[in-house]
Amino acid sequence: MRLYRWVAFGIFVSMSSLLPAQSADWAVVKQLAPGQKVKLVTTEDKSLVGIVQSVSDDAIRIGKDRSVQKPDVRSVLLRSPGRRGRHALIGLGVGAGAGVGFGAATGCDVHDTNSWCFFSRREVMAVAAPLFGGLGAGVAALLPAGGKWHEVYRTP
Repeated sequence: MRLYRWVAFGIFVSMSSLLPAQSADWAVVKQLAPGQKVKLVTTEDKSLVGIVQSVSDDAIRIGKDRSVQKPDVRSVLLRSPGRRGRHALIGLGVGAGAGVGFGAATGCDVHDTNSWCFFSRREVMAVAAPLFGGLGAGVAALLPAGGKWHEVYRTP
């Protein structure tokens, strides 16, 4: 049982190191590249979401005409990318597996001589696996897959 705890702890530590660290240093904000989507929380508790245009020593400019001075910024959050592609691949695999299972369950044995049986298992699997895989990928790609906001800067 203790081994599972150590494995879980190791996974937690390795995954937490992939997230951007929270910092009170404005230099982290200055490293943001133009074009990144950010969310600013001001000292007045207003949330502003926009695309970074530029960052200077004393302000950050998002959108076309919105500039927020450094003393007015309480926190800056960066949006992680969505996982729609990963969801689609998982859906493809699950759907293809379901198609193979459907073909194995509904197709006939090659040597079966029943009059009601028209297609062999291989033929049904060859059609059902890509069909169900495509359906699974399509459904999974439609699921919500937006990224999460991660705080990269907070005033002390």
